[in-house]
Amino acid sequence: MIRAIKIVFPLAFLMFASTALAHCFPDRSTPSAASSLTSPPSQVEVHFDNPFDPAGTSVRVLNRDGDVVSGAGAASADHRSMTAPLKPLSPGQYFVKWRATSQDGDHTLGAYSFTIKSEP
Repeated sequence: MIRAIKIVFPLAFLMFASTALAHCFPDRSTPSAASSLTSPPSQVEVHFDNPFDPAGTSVRVLNRDGDVVSGAGAASADHRSMTAPLKPLSPGQYFVKWRATSQDGDHTLGAYSFTIKSEP
């Protein structure tokens, strides 16, 4: 009986440790990073690999001049996606800046860009 406890305890610790140390990083987005679009999107969605704390998570879209061109982001019910509506966009390069707070309080942040091509 004692031998079983010795084996189960380290396994249980590893299961809970991996959950407690979870950080949030994007695993996909729409539009995707480095994409080149022929028409402007109406929103940006960033999906994260782990649930986040909505109070500490944000997605903003900026134009090349640094002006914010998105509205406030809204979290999905499962706290894994953040969607931000966009103002009408002109051709050019745009930057998506995200910040995520995991449910255990750790912060991650990053950015990516996408481009809207001008019509031929």
